[in-house]
Amino acid sequence: MFTQAEEHAFLPAILARPHDDAPRLIFADYLDDSDDPIDHARADFIRIQIALHHIAENHPKRRELINKQNDYLLRHHGHWTRHLRGLAAGFEFRRGILDSVSVDVQTFTSKAEELFRRAPIRRVRILDAGLHIHRLATAMHLLEVRELDLCGTDLGNGGLNVLLRSPYLMHLESLNLSFNGLCDGGMELLARTTRLPSLHTLLLNDNGMITAKGVQRLAESELIQLQTLDLSGNDIGDAGMLALVESTQLLRLNSLRIHANHIGDAGAECLANSELLVRLLTKHPQLNLRQNAIGQVGARALAVSSNMNAAEKLDLGGNYLGDMGLEFVAFSSEMPNLRALGLRQNRITDAGARTLAISPMMAQLDELDLCANRLTAVGIDQLWQNRKDWQTILEHEENLCSNWVAPSGS
Repeated sequence: MFTQAEEHAFLPAILARPHDDAPRLIFADYLDDSDDPIDHARADFIRIQIALHHIAENHPKRRELINKQNDYLLRHHGHWTRHLRGLAAGFEFRRGILDSVSVDVQTFTSKAEELFRRAPIRRVRILDAGLHIHRLATAMHLLEVRELDLCGTDLGNGGLNVLLRSPYLMHLESLNLSFNGLCDGGMELLARTTRLPSLHTLLLNDNGMITAKGVQRLAESELIQLQTLDLSGNDIGDAGMLALVESTQLLRLNSLRIHANHIGDAGAECLANSELLVRLLTKHPQLNLRQNAIGQVGARALAVSSNMNAAEKLDLGGNYLGDMGLEFVAFSSEMPNLRALGLRQNRITDAGARTLAISPMMAQLDELDLCANRLTAVGIDQLWQNRKDWQTILEHEENLCSNWVAPSGS
């Protein structure tokens, strides 16, 4: 069995290239040379987690890999984490390496030195930041943290103000501030800070009170390294969407989550015609616009935009497309690569289903979600009969005929 010292010999290379799989795979190859089955399990575990990191959510092998990962964790988690007992409340392996821990402020401030000595920790989740934010902000070991997770810790704007005065955030690459009751005042604080020069990921989802005003300040800020921004579950509206599209500062942004933000038709239209959308779909060919109050006009803007060419998955669930909005999407010639379409809860009737059934779009979809609309057995039958190669996964629960069953022989 390999020793902790032997593992530590591989850590400098892993830490120096944290986003590169090669040093981790070299470590896995070393473990394969061992005579101990536990080492072989660890090698396999590293390769499995690396594979999971890269394959799509709907990949046919994903469930099998997850089951194998969980089986290894069930059998070996205690052994693989025993050198950190008493130093953290929770541990997480990512791409095969234990580099993420959950701790309270007391433990972090008193035992961080030992924690970082024993493991290549990059991500730290603080469990009670809101209660002890002053103590956390003065902890020098924040300099060693690359990803700081403060999700759901009741920071509020006041706690964020204290955090952003810390002189130890200079190396922070990712900051999770979701579920913290932040509003536009918090966005003003983020926009004015000079303490986050390395930040490329900012999670602000489900604060609920961030509006266009706050997003406009972020769009004008010096957070120019931002690549990933999550604003889902707020209220940025069309003006907030326009601010992001027109930003001359956030030019590296290539991952944006904006579902549940009421951007409306105007917001969908400005996104559809933007260079930002090209960057988003080039990086991740999936666009999630759920619960954004988008109607026929917004659907048409997306359907005629050549910027949608790269899209492989489009989720428009929880909007107001209706049959006409669906028709625009169904007969779009600008989405040749689309394979998954979400239309849940869009007031679609059998007329819309008939239109989609005979459209070119139906012949290319692998997945179609039409749950919670106004379809009867007639509309669902037509969609069922026109599935791509009879294989399209068709979800249709919570319609007017909830007891519909596939025709025999289909």
